[in-house]
Amino acid sequence: MVDFNSPDHVALATAISACTMLKSLQQGRKFHDIAMKYGLYSHILVSNSLLKMYIDCERIQDAREVFGRMVSKNIISWTEMIRGNVKKGRFNEGLKLLRHMNGDGITPDSRSVSTVLPTWARMAAHKHGKDIHAYLLRNRIDLNITLQNAVMDMYVKSGFIELASRVFTGMKERDVVSWTVMTIGYSLHGQGELAVESFQKMEEELRIEIDQFPEAAALLACNAALMVDKGRLYFDRIKEPKVGHYALMVSLLARAGLFDEARIFIEEQGIERQAEVLKALLDGCRIHQQGKLGKQVINQLCNLEPLNADNYILLSNWYANNDKWDKVDEIQQSIRDMGLKPKKAYSWIELKNKVHVFGTGDVSHPRSERIYWELKCLMNEMEGKGYKPITAFNLHDVDEERECIQIGHSELLAISFGLISTQTGTTIRVTKNLNVCCSCHDFSKFISKMVNREIVLKDPNRFHHFKNGSCSCRDFW
Repeated sequence: MVDFNSPDHVALATAISACTMLKSLQQGRKFHDIAMKYGLYSHILVSNSLLKMYIDCERIQDAREVFGRMVSKNIISWTEMIRGNVKKGRFNEGLKLLRHMNGDGITPDSRSVSTVLPTWARMAAHKHGKDIHAYLLRNRIDLNITLQNAVMDMYVKSGFIELASRVFTGMKERDVVSWTVMTIGYSLHGQGELAVESFQKMEEELRIEIDQFPEAAALLACNAALMVDKGRLYFDRIKEPKVGHYALMVSLLARAGLFDEARIFIEEQGIERQAEVLKALLDGCRIHQQGKLGKQVINQLCNLEPLNADNYILLSNWYANNDKWDKVDEIQQSIRDMGLKPKKAYSWIELKNKVHVFGTGDVSHPRSERIYWELKCLMNEMEGKGYKPITAFNLHDVDEERECIQIGHSELLAISFGLISTQTGTTIRVTKNLNVCCSCHDFSKFISKMVNREIVLKDPNRFHHFKNGSCSCRDFW
């Protein structure tokens, strides 16, 4: 306990850390006042504790004030402040602080950089991640295995699998994390064969017992490569499978069209009431146009998760695709009556350090007229070549997208904005918060061929690399 009559800096810092763990801003402020009253504020242990407390309690302005008043700062002080800014989306400020830190005579270590690198591992911040990597190389900061793994992971998750592979190839030593990151990376980017090969090489090189996390990566790789036999082999080696492992195995069987085997597997393993497993089965139904089975799975999901709006949206879309509009109206009314809020679709693209966000049917962007005109011209050209939009069994469509004209879908608006805002040949990189629908996926393939551009579209499950009329997922997503 803290003696309020004569507190010492260690006891006070400990008390502030407890407030951080409990996210108790009110108590943290009281200890801040005590630090000021007894002259302990200038002690770096106390100041760093206050800094972390305010950042974790989402009070970045208070953290800035503490940071600004600190008489001396160490690597922990700088790292926390960088983390706080990046956490709030202030990427440029975080990068600036990293440079000031070096200018202040404190060289960032692998731990400080690897703490903030994962935050840049997103499509909307890919430039910042590349800047950080360049900064590390220019300043000859020790790129130990932990930091190299973090850099690799950043490139994988921000859409640059080639750069991740380059880092991996250049590593003098690799651990299980290094191999797992690349195995997952190849899988996410539709390079299933390379993913399986990566996992096999990991087993040969490390010669250690592979735990459940890399085994999940192996199953993911088999999914991307549609290697059912290898998937069965890897699954049988898992001593204590988790729900995620079961879901990956069901996904592999369903994506390969082996629905009878998938059904038997689910029954034998007793996983009929696992939503993750059912959704994996539903993906296969969409891919192979298994409408009847898809309807059964959706009904199971609705019974299993009666307050999940996404399940009712799936059911609504199924009825819409079968022209049962009275049922669609009933479900939409039920959603409103239950007060459920379906997810809205958003897509975003980064250009010139600014993130542009588009919703379904969005007309708020200053260049909306030009964006829609570009899409309309492309659509007309495609229809002239015999292209017809896919409308059947789009289970991943949400109601607002289904009711909107196709060229109003958020990912197409973002792609169009990228086309009219960048030079010919530039890769377009877009992120969407929901899975891409079948029609937009098909449209994006055509666009990539017509304008001779690569389009990288990230959804919650994978990266779609559209190039010369094809997609890296091979239309199995």
